[in-house]
Amino acid sequence: MSKFRGLDYWTVRTLGDNNLNGVTYGNGTFVAVGWFGAILTSRDGVDWTEQDSPTSDDLNGVTYGNGTFVAVGDGGAILTSPDGVSWTVRTLGDNNLNGVTYGNGTFVAVGDDGTILTSP
Repeated sequence: MSKFRGLDYWTVRTLGDNNLNGVTYGNGTFVAVGWFGAILTSRDGVDWTEQDSPTSDDLNGVTYGNGTFVAVGDGGAILTSPDGVSWTVRTLGDNNLNGVTYGNGTFVAVGDDGTILTSP
């Protein structure tokens, strides 16, 4: 079995004591999200900056598509941002949302109890 060259070696990078649940890349920026509304950004994946978050709900997933970052989390939390720094709350429902992706012009979020949400 062959190994992927370049993926054999990882460097640990830590910023504070955040528990992080998801990461994505878009428009030249990495965005990571986690417990208690943690949002971190990085231009290079090495140096990270903690951003102000409009929620204290755990954030479980984040994606980028169509010029927008979307983060989802507990309590039905849905946040959007054009740059990973300034976030708008767009909460919908009570079910925890665990993941989100973008494809074919549509954001799709999934969560507890079989919840599937879509947004064009």
